[in-house]
Amino acid sequence: MIKLRGILKEKLTPDLQKKVGSVLFGSLNTIAKLQKAKIPVDGSEAELNTAWENDLYAKIESWIEVSEVSVAKFFAKNKELLQTLAKEFPSVLQPPIGKLAYRGTSIKIDSLKNAFIKKQYEIVKVGGREVFHFKNLGYIPNRKSQSWTIDPKVAFRFEGRANNEDSVHVVYAIRVNKDFIFSPELMNIISIDAGQESETVRIGGEGIFEAFVDSSVFLNTWKFEPKAFFTHKLSKAKPFFKPMIDKYNKAAAKDNKRFPEEMISPVSSIEDIITSYDNIDNMGRPIDFNFRKEYSKSTRQFINLIKNK
Repeated sequence: MIKLRGILKEKLTPDLQKKVGSVLFGSLNTIAKLQKAKIPVDGSEAELNTAWENDLYAKIESWIEVSEVSVAKFFAKNKELLQTLAKEFPSVLQPPIGKLAYRGTSIKIDSLKNAFIKKQYEIVKVGGREVFHFKNLGYIPNRKSQSWTIDPKVAFRFEGRANNEDSVHVVYAIRVNKDFIFSPELMNIISIDAGQESETVRIGGEGIFEAFVDSSVFLNTWKFEPKAFFTHKLSKAKPFFKPMIDKYNKAAAKDNKRFPEEMISPVSSIEDIITSYDNIDNMGRPIDFNFRKEYSKSTRQFINLIKNK
């Protein structure tokens, strides 16, 4: 057994022991401290790195900077080895199992249209943003190893290949599981010069994940689709829809005077108006009120406000 300041660790196989020694990345005291390794009083290394450790460190550092394909392949090929080492060096390599991890990338607009039309979303706040939350969106990575982060604010900075024409920025989310390697603490130490992003790495293929689309980005980049009727649900858009409610009620009051036998009830929300227009017949609607025209008008006023900021 190897003892690191009170922590008992199972002995590695001779081959692995030769690769990593007793303290992973022991030449860097900031990482050695994560493992509660004893640091010499003169500040020298807790343990010199092996050649294999130096190579692994260089690959992780390279991944943080440019995410090279060759490193992605190395991670995928050595996933089991790295997970075995994670059991021995959990403070350095163990990913935060159970925490939400996020990945900022892009998604084709066509993939979102049905979800919007079928109202398969809710509006929530994530990372200080008002976003559309989809519970089941397809995710197809372009390679088996991908960078994820446990900080949603970081994920929203990465837009993938969003081109503002046929694709938009999306942030996927998944609970960290056995598909992940590396602890964010380690990645933050290595990336201190590049900016700390609380990164972890997922090794896996496509799947169905939760996803978030920033509301302002979405309204700026996607051609407005009236059938979706989602804009009024955004907190910042609500003031633009109040005149629409007032106009509906005035038109209803006018019809009630003209046709008292067919009274139209007043409304207090856009949802009330939508409900009245969901009826199969045309009963209970003001004659001089054009729902699509008024909804589009309110939405465009809101979008113009966003674009002009």
